[in-house]
Amino acid sequence: MVDVWNREALEDRFGGWPSFHDAEVLAVRLDSGQRSNGRSRLELDIHVFAIDGVLPNGRSKWVNHSVVTFEFAGVEDVELDGFGPQNVLEDLVIEERPSRASVSRIHVEMPSNNGLGGSFNCEEVLVSAVESYTPGRYSVYEIADGSE
Repeated sequence: MVDVWNREALEDRFGGWPSFHDAEVLAVRLDSGQRSNGRSRLELDIHVFAIDGVLPNGRSKWVNHSVVTFEFAGVEDVELDGFGPQNVLEDLVIEERPSRASVSRIHVEMPSNNGLGGSFNCEEVLVSAVESYTPGRYSVYEIADGSE
């Protein structure tokens, strides 16, 4: 298991590490690090939720809507594709892999259901924020029926 800094903030919110299946990437930020500490960085804001049964209309009952902000430090080999108005992940895979220099590195894979997908390598992973979230009218996860 990869050491994710501040993972407790996310696990406390969901009672464990949540599923990122159908989670939605809301924002991507890239920073070369040249104006700060010299380390490149990639940040993702991801809308994550849990499913608690099925509504009378047959749709999943989405609960515990949250935006988690991940900060990946020391990024390289970034390959991102397909960013658009909806960026639904199949999963978020964070795993250790040896680097070319035989030093452990972290590999992040973002298989896509729709929109943004990609992969990259990094040195550290941090959960920098976990906040309650109410999906708005442009989201397929809009809370219009008071189900949460």
